[in-house]
Amino acid sequence: MLLLDTYDVHQGIKNAIIVAKEMEEVGERLAAIRIDSGDLAKLSKETRAAFDEAGLPYVKISVSNDLDEYTIQSLFSQGAPIDSFGVGTKLATCDPQPSLGGVSKLSAVRASPNESWSPVIKLSEMAYKRTIPGVQHIKRFYDMSGCPVGDMLVDDSVDMGPSNTMLDILDTYASYDLEGEPRELLQCVVEHGRRAGEPEGILAARERCREAIMRLDPAIVRFLNPQIYPVGLELGLARLRHDLASEERTVSGAPRSASFCAYSDTLSACGALRPYRMP
Repeated sequence: MLLLDTYDVHQGIKNAIIVAKEMEEVGERLAAIRIDSGDLAKLSKETRAAFDEAGLPYVKISVSNDLDEYTIQSLFSQGAPIDSFGVGTKLATCDPQPSLGGVSKLSAVRASPNESWSPVIKLSEMAYKRTIPGVQHIKRFYDMSGCPVGDMLVDDSVDMGPSNTMLDILDTYASYDLEGEPRELLQCVVEHGRRAGEPEGILAARERCREAIMRLDPAIVRFLNPQIYPVGLELGLARLRHDLASEERTVSGAPRSASFCAYSDTLSACGALRPYRMP
């Protein structure tokens, strides 16, 4: 089974057809493909049509991505040509109980330790699955009373804009001017494959997290209609992400969405659309 949407579903379809044809030449068959993001009904129909046109009607289509019985029923009602469903999170965590999904994504590559990192990006139809390129760290800003007011993702290899201005990761129209003192949030725990210090005990970690939650504004931690805690990209990193996304869309031939154009407008308004420097 081949996963199609690691970077681009439509290019993934073309690649899978090539692989399937190569397998046929050696007497084997591609069993199935999987789609894990985007509009599953629409993409499954496009995939089925492409494989049928290529003379590969036997290749099955599997989908996943936080599926439950309601989503599956909706897909069936839309006539989605799906052969199997991968149900994981909502089967194992007793939904609607909360769950935290974590996925490792490639953000930079280099051929050897002596070379500089080259940022890479993955695009997706789903905004929260679009990756952030570069080697990043996080600055958390605190007000005078010690209350966190926002987290800023930074890549030191790109030219920074104003040190306290960031763009929202998901909302292309939102920018923030953070006030207060920034502190580095990440701490090194593993370096060169070895533990960098003594591990934190579970009780100490629990107390640290409890204290951090207590410092948050009550409007953020309330149960009913909570305010969203600001998390965004420093302008240089936002500009890098914009430029890499533009390059990827040009190469793949994918159209620029309205949200992408809005992101460009927001960057321009913040004065962030200018050449960036890589080491």
